[in-house]
Amino acid sequence: MSAIPLHPSLQKLAAANRRHLRLLGLLFFMVMAGVLVFMMSFALTYRDMLNLLIFAVAGLVMLPGMALVGGLLWHLERRQARRLGTANQILRESTPLNAHLTPTGLATRIGTLVAVRPETRTGPPSAEAVFALLDPAQRWDRASRPELTVQLYCAQLEPGQELVALRDNGNALLGKLVALNSYRRQTTWMTAAALGLIVLGMVVLAVLAAGDYREYQRLDQARRFAVASENWPPTTGTVRDASVVTLRISRGKTSVTGYRARIEFEYVVAGTAYRGDHLSFCQPPGLEKQAVEARLTQYPTGARVEVRYDPANPTRSVLEPGRAEACEPLLVAAWRELLLSLGLLGLLALIGVAAIWEFLKQRRAFRVWAKPR
Repeated sequence: MSAIPLHPSLQKLAAANRRHLRLLGLLFFMVMAGVLVFMMSFALTYRDMLNLLIFAVAGLVMLPGMALVGGLLWHLERRQARRLGTANQILRESTPLNAHLTPTGLATRIGTLVAVRPETRTGPPSAEAVFALLDPAQRWDRASRPELTVQLYCAQLEPGQELVALRDNGNALLGKLVALNSYRRQTTWMTAAALGLIVLGMVVLAVLAAGDYREYQRLDQARRFAVASENWPPTTGTVRDASVVTLRISRGKTSVTGYRARIEFEYVVAGTAYRGDHLSFCQPPGLEKQAVEARLTQYPTGARVEVRYDPANPTRSVLEPGRAEACEPLLVAAWRELLLSLGLLGLLALIGVAAIWEFLKQRRAFRVWAKPR
C-alpha cells in the first residue's frame, strides 16, 4: 500500500523542518568540534597530565553525546512527520470552514494564542470566540496583519482538537484548540517555574560573587600589609617547619597543580612568644615543584631568621617583607572573577525583570480576552 502524499501546503512545512534540523545538526557539530580543538590546544600547550586526561575523557564522553543528539534530531524529525501526517488526515477528512484568526498578543515558546471566529452561514463571524495555540514558529506581524481569514480544518471546535488553517497564500498553520483558562494556568505555572530557576541562579551567583569579593579584599589587604611590612621592626625567630603545600591553580575552565612554600617559625616580642607562617604576604603559587623546594633550602628547620612584625599587632609577621608587586596579578585575576560573577548576576536579574514584565503583560491580555465580547 503506497503512502498518501502530503498536501502541497504541508510539503512546504516538511521541507522547512528538514532544513532547520540540518542546520541544528551542523551547528551542534561545529560547537563540538570547536570545543575539542580548544581542549586539545590547551592540553598540548601546558602539557599537564591532568589536562591530557580531561581531553581524553571529554573525547570519550562526546561520542555518546553526539549519538544522543543524533537520536534526538531523529526523534524530532519523526515527531514532526507524525504531526504532518495527522494534519494531512485532517485536511482529507474534515470539511473546511471559513474563519478569522485574531492574535491575542500572547506568544510563548509553546505557541502563539489566537482567537478563532468561524463565519456563520449568513456571512459575518460569530460573536463567540474559541482559542487556538499555533506552533511557535508560525507567527505573523500583528501590526501589518492584525487578522487573518483562513480556511479552517478541524474535526470539532472543542479544546484539545488538532487544526489546520490554510492561508490565502497557500501556507498552512498547525495548532490545537485550547481553553483560555487552562492555557492561562499553564503559562502561569511555567512563568513561576522560570522565575524560581532564575532566583535560584541569582542566589548561587550572589554567593559566588560574595566569595570573589572576599578573596579580592583579602588580596588587597595582603598587598597593603606587604607595603607596610617594609617599615616594620625586626626581631629574631626560629624556623620550626618547612614544607611544600600542594594546591589547584585555576586556568579558565580547568585547573592545574601548583605549589607554595610554607615556613612555620617562632619569634618573641616584648617577652611574649608568637608563631607565624607567612613567607611573604604576596606569594603566588608556582608550577615547578623543584623551584619551590629550592626556596625551602634557605630556611632549614632550627635556623635563626629575621622576622618582621606589625607593632600594632605582633601576631602579624612575615619573613620576606615587601614584594607587593607579586600581588598585582592575583588581584587582577580576582577582580576579573568578581566582574564575571556580577555580570552574570546582572544578566539574570535583567532576564527576571523581563520575565516579570512579560507575565504582567500576559495577565492584562488574559483579562481583556476573558471578558465577554
